[in-house]
Amino acid sequence: MKVLTGDKPNFQIPTKPKVKLKPAPPDQRQIAVMPLRALKDRSLDNGAIRVLGLLCSYCNRAGITWVGQDRLARDLGVTRPAITRQLIALRKKNYIKTIVQGGKNSHTSTTRVIFNADIGTEDAIATMSDESRSPQMIKQEEKYMEEMLSKGSKRARKTIKLPVKAEALEVIKKASGNELVTHNNCEAIVQSIYRSVFFKDKLINDLDLKGFELIAMCQLREQMLSRDLELWLKARPAEPESIIDFARALMDENCSGT
Repeated sequence: MKVLTGDKPNFQIPTKPKVKLKPAPPDQRQIAVMPLRALKDRSLDNGAIRVLGLLCSYCNRAGITWVGQDRLARDLGVTRPAITRQLIALRKKNYIKTIVQGGKNSHTSTTRVIFNADIGTEDAIATMSDESRSPQMIKQEEKYMEEMLSKGSKRARKTIKLPVKAEALEVIKKASGNELVTHNNCEAIVQSIYRSVFFKDKLINDLDLKGFELIAMCQLREQMLSRDLELWLKARPAEPESIIDFARALMDENCSGT
């Protein structure tokens, strides 16, 4: 802060703020689940087993961890090079795998402990919830999702670097316009459009069910059915008893939906 006194400025140093340090929370880890085959593997020395067990104590349910080598070294009371040597040995014997390499001055590596060699990394990550993924993984997955949506489903599946959940693939299919109407999802579309036009739910009858079958035969996209059905309903002088006439009109137009 600068205070003017006459012609000369007078600088006043503010009071040093009081910083109250809080003690670090206690370590809540009580158990470590590790691969049984490692305990039976006589080629692993005690140091490798101890590092693997400690690494497992930081894993989530999918076997994924973001713990750094410095933290492992402090926990075991050894040097970082000693941890590095054991991690290299565990990686060569397929007990661990680096999914995302950590960068300098950024984040630690993303490591997977391989409990079952028959389960791929993609399947293991797909079982994780948002709470069990690091912010870095969430950010990367969102980045590739944006690429997929912009480039289209077919091309994007070749460029994807991280696995995505089945729900995300469904969103991509719909965004690219490749989702075709089936008998099962036709009812949901009819209910939604009917509600938006007449402000009430539709009571599905036998003629509607027959209409769903005819519409499914036309191989329409959901977006096309929604558009044409809305136009057809708005043109009715009264609420139609069923959509069978609409379905027959689609069939008469060679199932083009126009």
